[in-house]
Amino acid sequence: MDRNIRAHFEKVIALAHARVTDVRVLQNDVTPNRGILQLRGKHNERDVWLKEIVAPSRKLYSYYLLDLGSVIVGFDNYPDLPALKMKFGKDYRRHLGDLVPHRHGKAKKTVMLTSEYGAEEFLENLDQLANS
Repeated sequence: MDRNIRAHFEKVIALAHARVTDVRVLQNDVTPNRGILQLRGKHNERDVWLKEIVAPSRKLYSYYLLDLGSVIVGFDNYPDLPALKMKFGKDYRRHLGDLVPHRHGKAKKTVMLTSEYGAEEFLENLDQLANS
């Protein structure tokens, strides 16, 4: 598993260097049981934040484009209450630990359920996302 995670992280880092300026890898730590990649960079003066935690049974991720600290757009699969309520309705309390892929809009004022989103997809679509 760790070989696959390393290869994936190397691919993401290379793509970040191609699509983003001032790339800083804050964490790239892979063990046989899990991997963590965290990086920051700039895209047209806006901040790019990317984090993935990969384990055998699940992958947590967050990819954000920010302007002066405020979210322009973000994708993550953390169990945020608004996303849980959208997906599970009144039964959301039974799913508090479930991962729910979703998109945050400007200043995190909107949430929309999505399918799984990947770091490569996020980095490839930065121009389009910046204008959404």
